[in-house]
Amino acid sequence: MMDPLLNAQIDTILVVNFGGIGDEILFFPVIQSLKEAYPKARLTALVEPRCEGIMRFNPAIDHVEVFDAKNRPSVIAFAALVLRLRRQRFDLTITAGSSPVMAILARLTGARYRVGYATHRLTGLLTHKVPLNKQQYAGAMYHDLVGFLGKAPRLPQMSIPARDREWAQSFLQAHGVAPSDRVVLFHPGVSQLSIRKNIIKGWDPLRWGALGRRLTDQGLRVVLAGGPDDADVMAQLRASGGFPFIDAYGQTQGLGQLAALMNAVHLIVAVDSAPMHVGVAVGTPVVAVFGPTDPRKLLPAGTAHVAVYDETLACRPCLWDHRKTSCDALSCLKNIDVERVERAVFKLLPGKAIEGA
Repeated sequence: MMDPLLNAQIDTILVVNFGGIGDEILFFPVIQSLKEAYPKARLTALVEPRCEGIMRFNPAIDHVEVFDAKNRPSVIAFAALVLRLRRQRFDLTITAGSSPVMAILARLTGARYRVGYATHRLTGLLTHKVPLNKQQYAGAMYHDLVGFLGKAPRLPQMSIPARDREWAQSFLQAHGVAPSDRVVLFHPGVSQLSIRKNIIKGWDPLRWGALGRRLTDQGLRVVLAGGPDDADVMAQLRASGGFPFIDAYGQTQGLGQLAALMNAVHLIVAVDSAPMHVGVAVGTPVVAVFGPTDPRKLLPAGTAHVAVYDETLACRPCLWDHRKTSCDALSCLKNIDVERVERAVFKLLPGKAIEGA
């Protein structure tokens, strides 16, 4: 039976997803499916301040609202948000969180149609209640929210501005990259916020260095990239690397240039982090090193991406189903040797030339 929402007059849509950059990238397919279903609707995304910038890489978004939901906002701040949203007269509100507050917020927007996960007793405030299935790829989990559209889940996609693509090609050319070169990008960093919360997902810098030596000895070019949070791991990797690399750390000005550089290379090696999701969204094969988290939920299966993890440990994956922080042993990361990651690289590495180099 067709959902009446499909034929409803929808002129304004609000999507709410509070999380990090990786969460927002995983949520992009929801936004794209909505824009395809309601091409004339004005679509607004409500996100945390740290994610405002990532929204410009999704052309389906018409407007961005920000709200610092994680730092215990005051009642006054919440009321001001509600007033801003109500003035926009949304026809449809979709919330991605499992907290009862999300259902309350959806109701307070005044939208006639309200979609959210059926995870609490306040789901009566929603017009469309969606079962929350966390045992799947997170992008598919989010896409369940728009199941009423009848569209199959798709992979996240980022739109990279032409100026950023041009910068990436110029950067590689300036560092002597030839059309015949095979180029691998290393992004070893994780967010400092996760480290402060004792959520450890990084791989040993000594092993990154050893991997770099192995790959360059076999004729590959290696690019090192990272963001402002990655100063410590980059310093350690530089000190221990002992291999020739193209240093892009500090050279990428913003996420657009990093995304363009990731799109320009042949393969990315990363850990479970936002840049891993960027790699997936720009369509470059990714080798991802996983420790305590579940690759089935974070890396799309059946695609040109490979997760490397210790499948022999009965205790992993432990985040987030069994633990909220990492254990002291970190065996799940320490057990991953360089040879396993190297094999994954050569399993995926295509033989194409870099376009425009």
